[in-house]
Amino acid sequence: MNAISDFFGELTILSVGVRLVMATLLGSMVGIERANKRYAAGIRTFALVCLGSALATITGLYFAQMSGGVADISRIPAQLLCGIGFLGAGTIIVTDRRQIKGLTTAAGLWVTASMGISIGAGLAGPALICLVLILITNYYMHYMTRYVENHTRTMELYIELEGGFVPELLHFIKDECGYRIESMERRNEQPIVEGDIILRIEMDMGRRIRHSLIINDVLELEGVHYAEEITS
Repeated sequence: MNAISDFFGELTILSVGVRLVMATLLGSMVGIERANKRYAAGIRTFALVCLGSALATITGLYFAQMSGGVADISRIPAQLLCGIGFLGAGTIIVTDRRQIKGLTTAAGLWVTASMGISIGAGLAGPALICLVLILITNYYMHYMTRYVENHTRTMELYIELEGGFVPELLHFIKDECGYRIESMERRNEQPIVEGDIILRIEMDMGRRIRHSLIINDVLELEGVHYAEEITS
C-alpha cells in the first residue's frame, strides 16, 4: 500500500502517464451509462472531462513543485470546478412541455471532474471509490427515483383532448376521483390530433397512488387522445 502511495506521490513520467490513463478509463466508464440512454454527453465527453481535470491538477502540482511550494495548488482545481459549469449548462434543456432534462448529466460531469482532480493529485483509492458510487447512483438509484416519483401524492399531467370534453375531464378528476386541482393551464403547442387543445394540470391526489394508473384512467376517457406525466 505504501509503495502505491509513493508511486502516485511522485511526478515522474510513468506516474503521470498512469494517472492520465486511469482518468480516461474511469471517466469513460461513467459515460457508458449516459451513452446507453442516448444522452448527448456520453463516453467521450466524460472521458475528456476526467482527463482534463487530472492533467490540470497535475499541472498545478508541478507548478507548486517548481516554485518550492510557493504556488497555490488549489487555484487550478478551484477554477476547473467553476469552469466545468459551461459544459453542465449545455446539457440542461427545457423541453416544449416545460420539462427539465439533463440535470443528472450535468451533475455527473461535475463529479467526474472532481474524480479527475483526485486522480491528478495521486489519490487513486478515493477516485475508485468515487467511480463505484457514481455507477451505483446512475444505475441503481435511477429505479429508486422512478419508484418514488411514481408514488407521490402530487403530479402534473400533460393532456391532449377535444375541447368539448374538458368538463368531463374535470368532473372525472374532481368528482369521481376526489383529486384537488392545484393549477390548470392551456398550452399553445401543436397537438398530435389537429383541433385538440392541450392542458397542463397540476393536482393533489390526497394520498400516495401509482401515477401510471391515473394516466391509464385519463386515457380511457372519451375525447382524450394523449396523456403523460410531466417530470424532471
